[in-house]
Amino acid sequence: MQIETLIYAYLAICCSMIVFNCVCVFVFRRRSRVLHRHSSHLEEQIRSQMDRLAAGESVEESHQMFLQKKLRSTGNLLAFDETMERLLERCPEEAWRYLREISSVFTYLAMENHYRSAMKTVYFAYIVKRYRIIEGKSIHVIMELMRKLLQEPSLYCRESALQAIYSSGDCAAVVQALQTVDESGRFHHAKLLTDGLLNFRGEQRELADALWRSFDSFSVPMRVVILDYIRFSGGEKHEELLQLLADRRQDDEVRFSCIRYFGRYPYEPAYPLLLSFAERAEDNRWEYAAIAATALSAYPGEHTVEVLKGALNSSNWYIRFNAAKSLESFHLSYLALSDVMEGNDRYAREILQYRLDMKNAREEEKEAAPV
Repeated sequence: MQIETLIYAYLAICCSMIVFNCVCVFVFRRRSRVLHRHSSHLEEQIRSQMDRLAAGESVEESHQMFLQKKLRSTGNLLAFDETMERLLERCPEEAWRYLREISSVFTYLAMENHYRSAMKTVYFAYIVKRYRIIEGKSIHVIMELMRKLLQEPSLYCRESALQAIYSSGDCAAVVQALQTVDESGRFHHAKLLTDGLLNFRGEQRELADALWRSFDSFSVPMRVVILDYIRFSGGEKHEELLQLLADRRQDDEVRFSCIRYFGRYPYEPAYPLLLSFAERAEDNRWEYAAIAATALSAYPGEHTVEVLKGALNSSNWYIRFNAAKSLESFHLSYLALSDVMEGNDRYAREILQYRLDMKNAREEEKEAAPV
């Protein structure tokens, strides 16, 4: 009897799922038709305004008032998004000009803020970012709304607000936004922050300078984000980062980031420090030697080769691996590496042979690839 009950219950659940899926299909189709109908109606009105702009006239005030009323709901924002996506594909120049002309509509929407929930406001932030509503200008009302989103516990809300702020090209606003995120103490992945900064719509050098001026006010994780951004965005802080690297009072993660920086941008005054990290692995955390062994690939020379050979004898696998990888990048002959290959350290031989075999395999694969 119990088995039959379980079977009937299972059948009831399956039937319920089928009914639920069928209802969802009909609901989504209906919503799609409604959205397409609203989008088509909106496209007609927008095209008429684009024609006015092409004729040297301005967007009608009545049209802007219409948008102010309609775009209060996320459903109509969806229709607007779908419409502008089509228009940007067909006539991008005219569509971007239209968007610049109606930027005051979004200022009004931010000021009224009819998006009662944070998730609805997030979509508004997405529209602001995607259609460059505040690019080249910092609209106070919109910025304030984005800063409110930065206070939300949801990572999605905070990231959407940051993306909108990056699109403004306002260095001061970006610095303030990062300080807000930092002071909140909530987790925000470093890669998201670094990639977001690289999407900044303004002058990258100016942003790097602004972040550097406020560097000491940030926590260690945010300092690492800033250093990574400087490394990926152009790297013009050689002397400043060398001072950080030489300062033993700095957090290890900050100094690790500095080592990576000098591995990407060779700087002769940093060379002795990198050598010392690779030579005296026992004096510091093993990460110093491992990262320095990678960075030294940017400093070819006889002394570098000897130091990296010495690093192959380390008891730490990561140090040996990175040293072998750097030696491989120098394209040395077998004779130059014979003291390692014929030496008594089995682990040094194996890791170096592994890297050389990998290199040969890549070259053979490249030669065998069809032209």
